[in-house]
Amino acid sequence: MTPILFVLLFTILTIVSGLITQALKKAFSNTMATNILALIDAAFTGIGGTVTAYVLLGIPFTGINILCIGLLTISVWLGSMLGFDKVKQSIDQIIVLKNE
Repeated sequence: MTPILFVLLFTILTIVSGLITQALKKAFSNTMATNILALIDAAFTGIGGTVTAYVLLGIPFTGINILCIGLLTISVWLGSMLGFDKVKQSIDQIIVLKNE
C-alpha cells in the first residue's frame, strides 16, 4: 500500500464511518456508548473498505498489507471520533466494559 492510497482510503472511510456512526447514534440513542459504537462501525468500515480496495485494485494480501488493514482500521476509528478527549473517554469505557 502506498502512502497516497492510505491517505485516500483514510479520508473516504473516515467520512463514511462518521456518517454511519451518526445514523447508528440516532437508532441506538441510549443503549450503547457512542464511542464503542464508533469503534464497532470503524472496524467494519475500515476492514471492509480496505479489503474491497485491495480486491478492486489487485493488491496482494501480503503481511505488510494485512498490517495496513489493521492500522487503517484504527486510524478510521480515531478519525471518526475527532479529538483526544473522545479517545480517552473510549479507553475508559472499554476498561469499564472489561471489568463488568
